[in-house]
Amino acid sequence: MFSNWLDESKEHPFLIKAMVLAVVAVFAVIGLIGLVLPIIPGIVFLALAALLLSRVSRRFAAFLHDQPMWQKLTRLWRSQSFLTATERIKLAGLYCVRGLVDGMDSLAQSLRRKAQ
Repeated sequence: MFSNWLDESKEHPFLIKAMVLAVVAVFAVIGLIGLVLPIIPGIVFLALAALLLSRVSRRFAAFLHDQPMWQKLTRLWRSQSFLTATERIKLAGLYCVRGLVDGMDSLAQSLRRKAQ
């Protein structure tokens, strides 16, 4: 059922689209919260939501591919073709964790300054 769901040229079943859209909604909410709170890396979740949405919506994929920043990120991602898919996922996870740790550190420093 989930095989080749990343293929943009293929029409996906309604159930898969609904599940992906639910995940996109969750990522978008977390991303918006992350833009306000320094603990959560909001940009990462918004980028993941955009990536997933582009996989199920041809119109959004066309819009996204026209954006210069997305083109830059896509070139960067493809330049790392020596990494396997598993290694790429691990790298993305490490970036998320790093953002979370940096956000927590920023919050702790802010709280220390207010306490003084």
